[in-house]
Amino acid sequence: MTMNSHLRTALTVCISATLVVSGVITYAILKGDDDWLSTGDALTAFSSYDQMSSFLTDSMNEEYSDSAYYRESLFLSGDSSGSSVQHSTTNVQVSGVDEQDIVKTDGEHLFICSNNIVTIAKAYPPDDMVVVARLNASDVMGFEDEDVACYVSGLYVFQDRLVVISYLYSWDFWSYVERMDEYAGEVNRDRSILSVFNIEDASNPALEYTIGVSGYVLASRMIDEVVYLVAQSSIFLYDDKLPIPVFWTGSEHEAFEASKVFYDPETKDSNSYVNLLSLDVLNGGHRHMSVVTGYASTVYMSTTSLYLSFQKWSGAVLTLDGETVAESEDTTRTTLHKISVDGLSMKPAATGTVKGWLLNQFSMDESDGMLRVATTTSWTDRQNGVYVLGSNLSVVGSLEGLAPTERIYSARFVGDTLYLVTFLQVDPLFIIDLSDPAAPRVLGELKVPGFSTYLHPIDDDHLLGIGRQDDSVKIALFDVSDPANPVERDSYIVSDGYYSYSEATYDHRAVLYHAALGLLVIPVTINEYDEVAHSFSSSSGAWVFNISATGGIELWGVVDHTVETNYAYVMRALYIEETLYSVSHQLVKANSLVDLSDEGTLDYRT
Repeated sequence: MTMNSHLRTALTVCISATLVVSGVITYAILKGDDDWLSTGDALTAFSSYDQMSSFLTDSMNEEYSDSAYYRESLFLSGDSSGSSVQHSTTNVQVSGVDEQDIVKTDGEHLFICSNNIVTIAKAYPPDDMVVVARLNASDVMGFEDEDVACYVSGLYVFQDRLVVISYLYSWDFWSYVERMDEYAGEVNRDRSILSVFNIEDASNPALEYTIGVSGYVLASRMIDEVVYLVAQSSIFLYDDKLPIPVFWTGSEHEAFEASKVFYDPETKDSNSYVNLLSLDVLNGGHRHMSVVTGYASTVYMSTTSLYLSFQKWSGAVLTLDGETVAESEDTTRTTLHKISVDGLSMKPAATGTVKGWLLNQFSMDESDGMLRVATTTSWTDRQNGVYVLGSNLSVVGSLEGLAPTERIYSARFVGDTLYLVTFLQVDPLFIIDLSDPAAPRVLGELKVPGFSTYLHPIDDDHLLGIGRQDDSVKIALFDVSDPANPVERDSYIVSDGYYSYSEATYDHRAVLYHAALGLLVIPVTINEYDEVAHSFSSSSGAWVFNISATGGIELWGVVDHTVETNYAYVMRALYIEETLYSVSHQLVKANSLVDLSDEGTLDYRT
């Protein structure tokens, strides 16, 4: 088939000892918190290490000490590589705010992070694909140490720089002691680092420097040439000592100054440092700061502000009829910290609180200086809410009591409209008007089988949903031209009768959407059971769809990546000029965007 030029789970809550939210465990017990509405207070910097030590020690010795554990943009977000070649970029939440990913391109090369190795492959033109360089852990760290392990979490490409984001952790956990005047704190060598390589000659990437902060990688973003790294480290007592976050340059480190550590004097959640680092990858300029908070779970960033959130729960836990439940339904809170950003500058701006917990980064959106937030608001008798917060994070408007007994499965803010999916037995799609910040209101609702875990606007009147129905991946096309009466215009079930899975259902970066071509590509893995042979088989491929308002959803073809290995499932898809590239943990396949014909295959692991 030939494509013409215009063809178009889950949040799991378990109350016992843990709360798992989007893969990050956050659970904190607070004392009385009856007045939950935000007052918009900002954070305060510590004046000395003694004050920091006293505050953190006192908060840990509270009677109920903390128990912690863990706008929309269409596909094209702009090309920061400096290449004149037309190519796709990472599917991001906010236009102009790049996000780290495991596959990036500069229009000529592919940069692939797999199995903690960064592979650089010359990909364009597709008939001459070849691996030109590989970066191993010691290359990324800048040193060799058998006691230090390296986990590579993502990449950025900006002009002739490659940025590798990694987490380094040591088997020798208590190896260093940092002494500062009258305060001694244990320093853990574990850290998140940014390794900057010059890739002017991509076949010979040259490490320029590494820079980092204490803790594991929580998130990162990039605006123009500045990368913002968010890392998290624990606060704990060890031999009556408390840790101090550390700033790293190469293998050298120094403790944060107390004046760069901020806190809320009223908080009782003092079990984590969230350490922030800003870096200009072109000239090496950098700044760092830290926020004392509970364990953070969700990071959202606009072009001017970075928001940190952490969930907390207050009140008693009861066992009722063999089940663990909250004593009061009105006990779940999310605290939000707003950090204003401008280039390298990062300044705490406000702190606020809303009811409930967030699903993921798409639960937040900033518009005209206001933050809009969608939350599931209670534990056992579930409800959902939408809150609008002013620039100081005080609540100025709310809509509560949405979809009783259900919880949020996806959210997408588009201008003054929020599309919200909740789920229990069917998939209610709510369309919520936010044009009056003080009075959000439901415009319309649609119920269909299954549920969408990711929503992607494709034009002013249509919304794409990617999720599940029964045991299969489901793609739905919603017509929202009449907000009072939304319609499911079309749907596609990937594998009727077999179990199918797609990373696109929970990671938006696995979605490739080309608006001009009406092209949608997602990775899909299908598991089948042969009743005759009594055996399972698995296949993985890049599923290519034509999406249009008039034609609906049409499967154009499948680029099969199935090989005899457990590491062959497809991770990402992208395009350079007229070629579609699909990347698995073993292969890169190139196919024509005219007819999907084969243009080349590269086994980049050999």
